[in-house]
Amino acid sequence: MSIRLVAIHPEEHYRASVIASWNNHLNDCAINQSSFVPLDLKIHCKNQAVKSIIATTTPLDKGVSGSQLLVLFDVSEKANLFDALTESRNILQSIIETIPMRIFWKDKNSRYIGCNSNFARDAGFNNVNEIIGKYDDDLAWQVRADYYRAIDLEVMQLGVPKASYEELEKTADGHEMILKSSKIPLRQNSGEVIGVLGIYEDITQIKKSEAEQIINRERLNFALKGANDGLWDWNLDTNEVYYSPRWKSMLGYRDDELGNTLDTWSSLVDPKDSAATLAHAQSYINGDCASFETEFRMKHKDGHWVDILSRAKLALDVNGVVLKPQRLIGTHVDISHLKSVESELRKKEGHQRALLDNFPFMVWLKDLESRFLSVNKVHANNFGENNPESLVGKTDFDYSPIEIAENYRKDDLSVLQTRQPKSVEETYVDTKGNQHWIETFKAPVTDQDGNLLGTVGFARDISDRKKIETELQIAATAFESQEGMIVTDAYSNILKINHSFTRITGFTADEAVGKKMKLLKSGVHDAAFYKEMWDSIQSQGSWQGEIWNKRKCGEIYPEWLTITAVKNRDNIVTHYVGTMIDITARKSIEERVHHLAHYDPLTDLPNRTLLTDRLHQALAQVRREKAKLALMFLDLDKFKPVNDLLGHDIGDLLLQAVAERLTTRIKRQTDTVARIGGDEFVIVLSQIESNQDAAMVANEVVSALTQPFLIEQHTIHISCSIGIGIYPLHGSDVVSLMRIADQAMYEAKRAGRGCFRFYTEETTNQSSLDSPTQSP
Repeated sequence: MSIRLVAIHPEEHYRASVIASWNNHLNDCAINQSSFVPLDLKIHCKNQAVKSIIATTTPLDKGVSGSQLLVLFDVSEKANLFDALTESRNILQSIIETIPMRIFWKDKNSRYIGCNSNFARDAGFNNVNEIIGKYDDDLAWQVRADYYRAIDLEVMQLGVPKASYEELEKTADGHEMILKSSKIPLRQNSGEVIGVLGIYEDITQIKKSEAEQIINRERLNFALKGANDGLWDWNLDTNEVYYSPRWKSMLGYRDDELGNTLDTWSSLVDPKDSAATLAHAQSYINGDCASFETEFRMKHKDGHWVDILSRAKLALDVNGVVLKPQRLIGTHVDISHLKSVESELRKKEGHQRALLDNFPFMVWLKDLESRFLSVNKVHANNFGENNPESLVGKTDFDYSPIEIAENYRKDDLSVLQTRQPKSVEETYVDTKGNQHWIETFKAPVTDQDGNLLGTVGFARDISDRKKIETELQIAATAFESQEGMIVTDAYSNILKINHSFTRITGFTADEAVGKKMKLLKSGVHDAAFYKEMWDSIQSQGSWQGEIWNKRKCGEIYPEWLTITAVKNRDNIVTHYVGTMIDITARKSIEERVHHLAHYDPLTDLPNRTLLTDRLHQALAQVRREKAKLALMFLDLDKFKPVNDLLGHDIGDLLLQAVAERLTTRIKRQTDTVARIGGDEFVIVLSQIESNQDAAMVANEVVSALTQPFLIEQHTIHISCSIGIGIYPLHGSDVVSLMRIADQAMYEAKRAGRGCFRFYTEETTNQSSLDSPTQSP
């Protein structure tokens, strides 16, 4: 069957596609004996309306080929509604994507069913579809998933929004954000809550700006209060001016007595200063000058004039652009007192500019004849006078022995003639007869035109400094001792080393000074060691102990180190002093003694003491891990004849050769080969899977020792008998395993030697697992 669509759709391409689809559906029905699959079509009606229909067909009569019943369903209304919903959804999604906030919505199980792109990016995804179906446990903030789920449940159960609460969150890339969040119940038209809608925005920068504004505001307020300045803020568009309470009080007014207009300033400023001040301000506003700073007088409420220093700047935004409306903000400083002082200083400038009465040493000013023009109190007291004015007009000849006074006069004349300063260190005897070291400095005094006016001088008692210098010389000698010494600042920066330090470490002063103490760090000790060391220094003021450091050449060596904290009068650490002794030789002796105590001197194998210690450790480990351990007791066969016939020297060499063959066969570092005396050896296999592992090793050892030995041109044939005890099968401690292995060894002897035996409760049962090794 075919259809004709010319009348119902004007586009030929569309009609062709519909005809092709229709015929394909009919063919599928005929081939598969199935029902016709409906087609969605668009048709143009006679009244020019376009309708959406669903077309289907069914055979009218199975006996008549090609007869079909065509049925058309008008679904235009539903199609239009679907198109409208789709368009509405697209518009809504576009709006959601445009909003700069993060938006998401979840179902009742807190599973995401939608979001915008901003939210998806925070979660670490590029596409919003990747979020759908996920939970908070699947996203970057999974550690807070329970917290978010609790809020979801609260909002859905109570049916009320949780609005504008702040929280801290991390994005997928680890960036911390401060969020302002809201969650709202998501409802159907019936009012039933079906989920939750969430909205949040990143307010990190806002919070940061707010914090900075608060800090800046507090700084400004603190600065203004501390400086005691008056603040004014002039709106250039309205001529309104804000005057701070301090601005008004420095003129004697209360805050409510003056209005906030430019006229207030104009009515109080000195008329002689008004025009020039306003012109200067306008020049600054126009950009003709770089700053606004000027002085003028203002009338106090009491009637006197107040000298004012005014500074101002145009208000700018964060980008440096002038704010609109324009505002000129400035301060008033009452400089009346400064003006008065300045006037007085001008009158006495020639005298008092060199007089520093608060100095803790002698200060004086002399004229060209060496007469005192002014002195400070310290100088007067040293001459036995309470009032400095008592010395004015007098000379050194009035207070000092003539020979000393003459030397002072010569110094004055030398300074005046050369116009160069002079500094000397000399002794001085006070009125009580006590001798002091003093440092004296004299310099010429000239006026603005370069004319000589006299001399200025000061002298300070340096007796304490001289004493310290002597002590330092002694300390410097002691510093260059046989012990290495190092001085650092409070931050472990090296300040000084001695020659012994260089001898021990290889680092010279040029290489070490300025570096950190970690210059010597060897890497042997962990962080806990250094923490314990510095905890001791901080709590007790010192630490001493053995430490491994590294020389310049890279060699790691042991030293005995003492570190002492140096504190000032306030109990604050200022320096650290370290002394070090190279104990390499002593450590070598200690290690040699330790080696002799734990190793057999002939074969260099662990002795009974070290064997016992290692066996204890191995048993502790296999107990923890529920594993097996094998202990082999080995005795050499035919060894006594070697000693009797060839001598003990050959016997010793044979024992050394046996030890070498044993260590060659036992290669695991966790296993142990020990000599416990005479021709007796013990092998510990620290972990085995089965008894067969021990049997394999025993076979190898028996085979290795059966091979001939060539000792000093003597070919020697021996063998060995081995007894094996297994933990935990045969014994659970060191004593029992050694005893059991020893008994098993004697069973191997009785079996003909040159073989091994496992321990059994029936000692007559000689078995070496499945295939006992026979004596050669």
